[in-house]
Amino acid sequence: MFVCERNTEYLDAISRLKVIDDDFMRIVFKDKECLTQFLEIILERPIEIIEWHVQYDINNILGRSISIDVFVKTENHYINIEVQRDYTGANPRRARFHGSLIDASTSYPKEEWKDLPHMIIIFITEEDVLGYGLPIYHVHRTIDENNQIFDDGSEIIYINASIQEDNALGRLMHDFLCSETSDMHYEFLRKRVSYFKETEGGRKEMCE
Repeated sequence: MFVCERNTEYLDAISRLKVIDDDFMRIVFKDKECLTQFLEIILERPIEIIEWHVQYDINNILGRSISIDVFVKTENHYINIEVQRDYTGANPRRARFHGSLIDASTSYPKEEWKDLPHMIIIFITEEDVLGYGLPIYHVHRTIDENNQIFDDGSEIIYINASIQEDNALGRLMHDFLCSETSDMHYEFLRKRVSYFKETEGGRKEMCE
């Protein structure tokens, strides 16, 4: 039996974790299949993940650097997933800043502008930080004079986990806020979370 297994303080802390806790989410989404199914619910389309990283650092020698919760590369997209509990961490200007550093770090000299991949920044927040009472917000730039989309290839999505409607997104947010795996709707999340909370191998990884 490993040391942590005998420490009720550690075990109690693990039992209280939810997927919306950013450290735990990073561990859960180390699994490609789990991450894929999560993104397909959010984006409402199939995706094929080519590469992904958790706690992905982008250094900026001239200014502020960032540590991304989850960074995903598909054939045509870069996707940044962030979990934030309050407005301070989910400020819209943070989304802008993340996008700028992702562009700067993934482009290369003389690359055609039209070849820059589409970029999606996803903020999952415990409360409705934008304050309009919606479960999900899709944000695009528009042209003021005619209200048409200005297609710069960027998109920001805010997901309000406090609204849990009886649909795919609502059930997913319900699962994000669950500490009990028996209450979860989605098998792919329940299986992954159960491993870390209810098996000796998973609890050992969590303690480490």
